Amino acid sequence: MSDGWSWVAESRYPSFCIVLARSKTPEELLQDYDVPSQKIGGIMKLEEAEEAFPFDQVDHLIRVGRVRDWSFSFEDRISLGMTKEVRERVSRNTETLEIFKGGDGTNFFQRMKNGRRLEAFEPRNPIDVSGDGPFLLSETLQERFQPDGRGRRAITALTDAISENYGITVDREVLQGPLLTVALRN
Repeated sequence: MSDGWSWVAESRYPSFCIVLARSKTPEELLQDYDVPSQKIGGIMKLEEAEEAFPFDQVDHLIRVGRVRDWSFSFEDRISLGMTKEVRERVSRNTETLEIFKGGDGTNFFQRMKNGRRLEAFEPRNPIDVSGDGPFLLSETLQERFQPDGRGRRAITALTDAISENYGITVDREVLQGPLLTVALRN
């Protein structure tokens, strides 16, 4: 049985960026990241990728896969998925979801379509949302998340809302399994 998105709140993942793109292949997603084909390191499990590309030797480790009809990229080092250029290219002709968890406690969510920001907010404060709307996920969070400390962690509530609204779960098994892997230096 899947553990869902439970890994997002673990200390093993203090900082990450995950970008999901509807109806794109993993290869198309890497093209949107502007990754030269010769830099694609092949398909690797997480353990293999971490051994082949230690933190002190690469700036960007991008692991790309597919869940249902969505492709995703996962980065736990310096994130390229958060850059304006990559965001716009990835969302061209599709809908995208982006989750950023910062090691300093700053979290961010953004949903885009065709280069347009539909909604963007800090999961702990979904009422402070910006974008063109509709505000699908921020409204779900406003209904469910209790920021007074007695509720669930905001990032977990966000991933639950993504699962509920989109049927997408990137679980620990998927992340640790074989994914298309790219390592880049600045």
